[in-house]
Amino acid sequence: MIIEGTNIDEHLSDADCRVETTNITGRQLNSYGVQTSTPAGYDGLMVLSKRLASKTISVTVEIDADDTDILKEKLSALNGLLRSARYIQFSDEVGFTYYVTYEGGSTPDNEAAKQSFVLDFLWHDPLKYKDEHTINYTNAQTLDIDSTEPVQPYVEIKFDTGIKEWSLRNTITDLNINYSHENVSSVYRLYLEDQALTKNVTETDAMDGLNIESDMEEFTVKTGDQLVVTPTPASITIKYRGVSL
Repeated sequence: MIIEGTNIDEHLSDADCRVETTNITGRQLNSYGVQTSTPAGYDGLMVLSKRLASKTISVTVEIDADDTDILKEKLSALNGLLRSARYIQFSDEVGFTYYVTYEGGSTPDNEAAKQSFVLDFLWHDPLKYKDEHTINYTNAQTLDIDSTEPVQPYVEIKFDTGIKEWSLRNTITDLNINYSHENVSSVYRLYLEDQALTKNVTETDAMDGLNIESDMEEFTVKTGDQLVVTPTPASITIKYRGVSL
């Protein structure tokens, strides 16, 4: 297991102690939170919504130390890594990141120099994220997105001169983002995952210029989509992280 870039098997193992991740559960089938209603005269239930639910990833670690003092030292070092862990990775799934919070697990036996114990992580954002990709984009270019699911990218739009009105359209999904403000800018940045819009090099908040009918919350991209910015900008930069279920 890799905790924020640190492979614990390698980091904690030395001549006096061997550490090995031996089993991982909770990564396979997804769980869903389903909201239902029972209208009068309706047979069964009406499904109102369905969303991915958080899960628990359980990691079994085996440790074999020369004595219990070394064991306690290694467990203390492991606790330091777990305390602020925000994401984990696994060597059998290269390129995927899990965003988690460490919850706890089984209690190690301080008197046994060789033992196995379980670490439980709350997988609160139950998607597998890939590394970030950058695309230097041109209007109407067909996108090739390294993701099995649609993603909400970061989009930076630069114009040759300051403008106060522009639009971004996904011509395949027909989703639009429209902007208009009395103050001009030559740079606009859309952070669609965070639902934020900024302008200028100082990243000034620009949400007050967003048209209320814009599809910002729903705006995603996938392979085969085409984006068009009007008026035609000097450059478009797209950054995204692919996701997998």
